[in-house]
Formats: sequence, C-alpha cells, structure tokens
Amino acid sequence: MKLVAPFLAVALILSACSKPTDAVIPSDMASWDEKLMPEVKKLSDPDREKIGAYLGRARRGEVFGGIPLGTTIGQAIDAQTEWENAQAIKRAEEESLRRKLEQAAAVTLIAKHKVPKDYGLGRRGEYQEFLIKVQNNSEKPIVGVSGQIKFIDLFDKEVGSVYFKISESIEPGKSVAWSGRQDYNQSIDAHRGVWNLEEGKYTTKFIPEMVVFDDGTKLAVSNQ
Repeated sequence: MKLVAPFLAVALILSACSKPTDAVIPSDMASWDEKLMPEVKKLSDPDREKIGAYLGRARRGEVFGGIPLGTTIGQAIDAQTEWENAQAIKRAEEESLRRKLEQAAAVTLIAKHKVPKDYGLGRRGEYQEFLIKVQNNSEKPIVGVSGQIKFIDLFDKEVGSVYFKISESIEPGKSVAWSGRQDYNQSIDAHRGVWNLEEGKYTTKFIPEMVVFDDGTKLAVSNQ
C-alpha cells in the first residue's frame, strides 16, 4: 500500500502535463496538421475557435513578430483573447469618432446627372457630375471635408460610391454646395451601377473620413 501513493502522484503529474493547452505549437507550420491538430481537437469549442483564429492570423503573417518559439496552445489562446479585446476597443473608439464626424458635418447629394461625350466641345469621354451639400453642424468653422457617398438601390444593395474631398470654408450653422465629377468607365461595375440608377429609385449614405477645422484640429477615421 505504501507504493500506491507515489504511483498515484506520478500519474497525476503526467495527467496534468498532458493537458492540450500545454502542447507547444511547432515552429514548422507544415507539421501542424500532424502534430498540433490532435491536441486542438481535445479543446472545448470556444478554445478551438480561439486557437483556430490565432493560427489563421499566424499563417497570414498577421501575428506581430511571428509565433514566439515555445508558445503553447494555452498561451496562444490567451494572446488571441487579448487581441480580440483590443480590436473590440478599437472598433468602439472608431464608431464613437465616426458618430462625431457625422454630427459635425452633414453631407447630402442634391443631384447627379450624366454628361455625354461631345467631340465638338472637346469632351472625349463621358462623365457624371454630382452636386453635394455640406452642412456645418459643429461649433467651429470647417475648412475641409472628405469621405464617400454610397449609392444604394431599391433592393438595399450598394451599387457604387463616389469619393470626394472638399476644401471650402463653412461657418457654424451654414452650408455650401459643391460639384464634382467622375469620369465614366463602363468596364467598372461600380461606375455602371451609379450611372444607371434612375431618379427616385435609390438612396445615398454619407461615410465620413475627415473633417478639418480652421483652428487646425481634425476629426478623422479610417474606412478601410
């Protein structure tokens, strides 16, 4: 009976060391299916999703500095959780900033129309003109606004967009009208989509990118 306790202790130690989260991720990605996946299959569903996402980012080269030598499955799961939390915070901050941008400047499409080619007037190609209204809803003068106007058809499908960058002085509570053009290339789906939209059969959505105030301050968000 005295020998039973040591054997049980050894068994418990071996069991504790054989947890799938303790398995080291091989540095050779080609061996993952053979050496790593058997351990991954032992994980709970949430942990499998985490390690799968981490390994996917590693394959795409999105893990900064690569996977450190000796990293275990458990450490990778923790790293993925930390990364996801950081991304969630970043998205929340960007959404808050985007709302501030939308509140600072309201951009609406007043009209769009097609301009055909006319060799007599020196127009060798077709293009579309867009008339845009920019309203300054902030408390400071605005000197620049950039972003996109997305065009959405009757079936709520985005068919194209127009990027604009306006450098106009707009006092608080005031608005300006700005016109821009986009050369028409019928081989580009987005160009055709916007070109063929009929009046009254589409809606638009303003996606802000940057608002520049006359005091040099800016509100900016990435739309990538």
